[in-house]
Amino acid sequence: MKKEYRYLLSILLFFLFSRQYAQCSQIDAGDDVVVSCTNNIASLTAELFPGINSSTNTYEVTQPTPCPLFPSSESTSTGITVDDFWSEVIDLPFTFYFFGEAYTQVIIGPNGVLSFDTNTEGQTAGEVCRWQFSDPLPSINLFKNTIFGAYHDLDVSVYNGGTIEYYISGEFPQRKFVISYNEVAHHQCENLRTTQRIVLYESSNVIDVQIDRKDTCSQWNNGNALIGIQNESGDLAYVPEGRNTGAWTVPASEPELWRFVPNYAPIDLNIEFRWYNNTTGELVGNEQEIQVNPTVDTEYRLEVEFDDPDNTTHYFLTDTVTVYFDDNLGQPDLGGNMTLCYGAEITLDGTANNAVNYQWQKNGVDIPGATNSTLSIIVEESATYTVIVDAGVCEKSDDVFIEAVPAPQIELNADFHECEGTVRTLTPLISNLTGEETFQWQKDGVDIPGATGITLDISESGTYTLNITTTTGCVASKSVEVFYDEYPDLDLGEDLVVCPNKTARISSNIKDAEIYTWEVNGQVIPLDSETLMLETSGDYEVVLTITRGVCTVTDSLHVKILEPLSITPTPVLYGELAIEAQGGLPPYQYSIDGINYIKDAYFTNLPDGDYPIYVLDANGCQYEFEPVHVTGLDVPKYMTPNGDGYNDLWRVGNAENTPEAILNIYNRYGKLVKQMHTATTEFWDGTYNGKPLPATDYWYVLTLPNGKAYKGHFALKR
Repeated sequence: MKKEYRYLLSILLFFLFSRQYAQCSQIDAGDDVVVSCTNNIASLTAELFPGINSSTNTYEVTQPTPCPLFPSSESTSTGITVDDFWSEVIDLPFTFYFFGEAYTQVIIGPNGVLSFDTNTEGQTAGEVCRWQFSDPLPSINLFKNTIFGAYHDLDVSVYNGGTIEYYISGEFPQRKFVISYNEVAHHQCENLRTTQRIVLYESSNVIDVQIDRKDTCSQWNNGNALIGIQNESGDLAYVPEGRNTGAWTVPASEPELWRFVPNYAPIDLNIEFRWYNNTTGELVGNEQEIQVNPTVDTEYRLEVEFDDPDNTTHYFLTDTVTVYFDDNLGQPDLGGNMTLCYGAEITLDGTANNAVNYQWQKNGVDIPGATNSTLSIIVEESATYTVIVDAGVCEKSDDVFIEAVPAPQIELNADFHECEGTVRTLTPLISNLTGEETFQWQKDGVDIPGATGITLDISESGTYTLNITTTTGCVASKSVEVFYDEYPDLDLGEDLVVCPNKTARISSNIKDAEIYTWEVNGQVIPLDSETLMLETSGDYEVVLTITRGVCTVTDSLHVKILEPLSITPTPVLYGELAIEAQGGLPPYQYSIDGINYIKDAYFTNLPDGDYPIYVLDANGCQYEFEPVHVTGLDVPKYMTPNGDGYNDLWRVGNAENTPEAILNIYNRYGKLVKQMHTATTEFWDGTYNGKPLPATDYWYVLTLPNGKAYKGHFALKR
C-alpha cells in the first residue's frame, strides 16, 4: 500500500521568508526551526530582550538589524503641522525609564527629536523647537533629557511635506511606542526627504533610532544632523560612531538602526522558564535552553515570569516557536501490481530519496540479505513484495503484488544442417497454450512479415526464433540455428576407356565428403574412399554416392578396360609385310619404327631385315611386338664390269627365293638388253650380244610367277 507524504508549504515559506531581524520582543523563543528525519533534534533557547535586567543610568550603543514594527493600533498624528513647533504633550502607553527616571509623557519635535521634558525652556509643548545647532553631544546648548533621532531641520508644513505620527506596536508587556517621520521634507531643500523612527520599548527601556532614508541639505545649517541621547544635565550623552553633529547621509539602499540599551548594574533575575507543546499542552522543559525532537510540525509555547528590576511589576511573557519537521525521506514507489510468467526475471526498484536503510519482504517476512535499494527476483510463485525504507526517525514502505502465471513452453528442433534447395518446415511443440496467444517468427532477430503461424517453412540459413505473447503479457521465445550447406557438385568426369593391363582410376572431385559409396555394375563396393581403382578388362557401370554434411549426391560413368591386343604378322616376298590385329580398340594404326604410323596394315618396299611391329589403337593405347623378319630384294645400286673382281657382275640378291621369276633389264630407251631368271647362277655382265654397253643408268623389272612386278634402276660405270 503506497503512503503519500508531502512537505508542508509552510516549510518552504520558512526557508524563503525566515526572519532576518534582531530580537524585537521582551522574550523571544527564537526563529522557527526545521529538522529532518536524519536529525530531528532542535535546540530551543529563550532570549530576554537586551536591557531587561538593567537600570537606565548608563547605556550601550549597538547596531542590530531592524525589527519589524507592525502597528497594533491606528497611527495618531502628532498634530505638528507648523514648522519648528513642539507637539502637545503625548501620554505614553507605559512607564518608560530614561537616565534613571520614570516618565509617562513626552513631547515630539518636528525636527526629529523626542523630549521627556515637556515644560522647560526651549522644550515646552506647543512652543518653538529650535532648528539651528552646531554643538556635538553632550552639550548644554542642545536639548536635554532628549532622544535625537535624527535631529536636523525638517519642514512638515510644505506641500506634501510628509507626516509625523505615532502608534503602538505589540501587546502588553511588550509594547513599543513608535514615533514615525514619513517622507518629511528638508527645510530649504524641499525635494530632499527623511523617513525615520524613534522607538521606546516597554519593560526593557531600550531606545531604537531607525533611519530608512536621510538626505543632506548642505545649503542649510551646514547640513548638520545628529543621532544620540542626552541626560537632564547635558553632561552625559551616548552617540553612535560617526553620527554626532555633522553633515552625513543615509541612502535608502543602506538603512540604519541604532539601539541604546540600558546596561547599568545588571542583575540576575529570578526567571521562571516553561516550555509547552502548544498542541498537547504537555510541559516539555523548564530551562532557558531545551532540546526537542518532534516527528511532526510542532509549535512550542514559551512562558517566562520575572519581576521588573526598576519596580515591583511582575511580568508574564510568552512567545511561540515552530519546529517544522521536514520529512525528507522520499516515498518508495514499486509501481502497480503485475502479472508475470513463471521464470520471468524482474528487478524491483524501491529507491527513495534520502533513504539510509532498506529491507525487502516477501509476504510480510524479511528476505535475508535483501537490504539494497533494488531486488532482483525470478518469479516462481504469486507473492507480495514490500520494501521498507528508513532515514533516522522516518520510515516508509510500498508493496507490489506479483501474480505468477505459466508461460508457454516451446520445444523446437535442435540446431541442424540442411542441403541447399531443400525446404524444411519448423514445427515446434508448445504447451500451456490458452488459445489467445499471438505468434511471430523472426529470422536473425527481425520479424518475418506474415510469419504469424505456429509452423514456418524455411530454405535459407539463419537463426529462426518463435516468439509467443500471451494476453497476460508473458513472452516465450525459442530459437534454432539452421545452416544450409552448399550442394556438392559431384562430377566423376567423362566415360573412361582404359588401355589393356592398365588401372582405371576414378576419383571424386569432392574431397571433403564424410561418406563415399561406390557401386560397380550394380554391386556396392566396400570402399569408403574418394578414389576407385579398376584393373580387370571389361565394361563397368560405376556409380558414386557421397554424403557431405546433410547433402547426398550421386554421379555415374561408364568405364571400359580394353582386352589386350594381339597381331598376326605375315611377311610377303619381297619387302612386304601384312599385319592382322585383334583386341584393343579399333581402328588401328601401324608402325615398324614406333614413330611413324599408318592406317594400312600392309608395308611394302621393305629392305631385308627384322622389323618390330607397333600398333596404336583408337584409345591411344600403344602396343609393341617382337620383330618379324622380312625378306627384301637386294638390288645393287651400280656395277663396274672392269675385270677387277669387284662389282663386275649385277644380279638382284635374295631373288633366288623365286628362281622362276623373270628379270628384264632395259636401257634408257626402253630396249631390252638382258632377260634372265633369278637363280643364283644367272647374272648380267654389262654386255649386249657380247659387246659391252655404255656407262649409264639401266632399268629393271622383276616379275614373279604370280605376276607381281618390282621395278627400279641402277648405274653402270666404266
